[in-house]
Amino acid sequence: MIKADELREFRPQVRYQNGEAITLSTVQDAVKDCAMKMGIPVAFRSDQVKSGGLFNSSVEDCIVMYHPEHERDYFKFCIRVKRQGTYAFVTINDFGQSKQMNKAGYAESYRQDRKGKDLSYKAFSMIGQGVMTLGRSKAKLEEEEMYYQCVFDIFDEIVR
Repeated sequence: MIKADELREFRPQVRYQNGEAITLSTVQDAVKDCAMKMGIPVAFRSDQVKSGGLFNSSVEDCIVMYHPEHERDYFKFCIRVKRQGTYAFVTINDFGQSKQMNKAGYAESYRQDRKGKDLSYKAFSMIGQGVMTLGRSKAKLEEEEMYYQCVFDIFDEIVR
């Protein structure tokens, strides 16, 4: 189960006036077909999003899309379909952690912190940066960022 407060907006919600035929299953099939045509690997699992507190909680079905080879170290995408009359609203959020992006964020943070500091502070800061960014790879980070751009293109193609 995914907590609603863990979700970040990946792209704005899209509204379909005559959306009776739009379901999680049809969205998943469309995304899967588009990704296959583009040669982008994707995998899916069913899940639920929980929102609210102890007394006013609600649960909503969703599908989670992820990179099949990087389920634990890339961001995941939560896709939901809500209804209001004949309208369908498709929401796509991202959630989770990215190891490479976290390490890149640490490195940048340490770099910014060292500006204008004395030499001994910079030396200890560089040691801390080395520890926190152990395993950082510019090539892996670039590959991950390209994957997200491809995912954005898939959603641009499907969810308009």
